[in-house]
Amino acid sequence: MGEIVLYAKKSCTQCKKANAFLNKKGVHYQVKDIVHEPPPRSLLEKVIKAENIYASLNQRSTTYKDNQLGKRRTTKNEAIRLMLKDPNLIKRPLIIRDNKAYQGFDEKSLLDFVTLQAALAAPAVVVPSENSESI
Repeated sequence: MGEIVLYAKKSCTQCKKANAFLNKKGVHYQVKDIVHEPPPRSLLEKVIKAENIYASLNQRSTTYKDNQLGKRRTTKNEAIRLMLKDPNLIKRPLIIRDNKAYQGFDEKSLLDFVTLQAALAAPAVVVPSENSESI
């Protein structure tokens, strides 16, 4: 089962909610400060979808506003370049598991993400019945 990494900012309300929720559900995860230890380019390249870049951008960030990202089209490469320059542009919290990403906070969808990823990562166990034959 893959490790869960929560990229968060201490002052972020959504990050605090996700942190508390994961703790309440008994989920083991590692927390990284998104500003001081941002996700590497290679990870952002994998998790940001070119067809939906804006879903990964924090529209409240200064960088979003200064670059007028809401008023023009941007490329995945430009978005990642800006995110690496200012990690506050990354929508938070960013939760990673097995090169899959979840951004933002919604209890049900976060729980689905965590449990689905756990189920996908868990090895299948086959228990033979009494009537089955060994090959």
